[in-house]
Amino acid sequence: MDWSSIKRRLAADAAVRQLLIVEHTGGSDALARYYLKQDDGRWKLSGRCKAFIGKNGIGKTREGDAKTPVGELRPLRAFGILPNPGTALPWIDVRPGTIACDEEGPCYNRILQLAGWGNGDQTDISGEYMWEISPEYDYGLETDFNKECVWPLGSAIFIHCKGAKSWTGGCVALEKRLMKKILTTADSGLVISIR
Repeated sequence: MDWSSIKRRLAADAAVRQLLIVEHTGGSDALARYYLKQDDGRWKLSGRCKAFIGKNGIGKTREGDAKTPVGELRPLRAFGILPNPGTALPWIDVRPGTIACDEEGPCYNRILQLAGWGNGDQTDISGEYMWEISPEYDYGLETDFNKECVWPLGSAIFIHCKGAKSWTGGCVALEKRLMKKILTTADSGLVISIR
């Protein structure tokens, strides 16, 4: 795996200003390194940590396979149960009724906010009730994986905080300190490269 060539290619792209490299090291383990581009175009390491990926490793092909996708992703929005730490990305306040939909239909692979949640309303929408997933969703990034929202290619591929489990359902889980640093320094110029 030639990370130096990926870094060189992305350094030449003026639209790319931050880089999160997630290197699969076996099983559900990975190493995450976060870089900021300097004025001279060089990458400066800003943070690193051991990361967790999908329970079944990398190479996502379908919904529910517990694998993390390989390739380059971009952030769409940041989110969190905790207050916005000052991100430049569009922000979603995760609260009761915030759901990451994983069922076939028009809401597939979308984060929804159900109106009236907590007032006795119920839903038959399948997905992750994000408010209940802490510390994992204390801070996170929604990525553009399967941005066309095609069933059943996979949904809710996030970069988020680590929790008690040493694996994810397909997301990338980072230490909270690095997740917060990414949120406070990244913008739409972030590339997430997973190999």
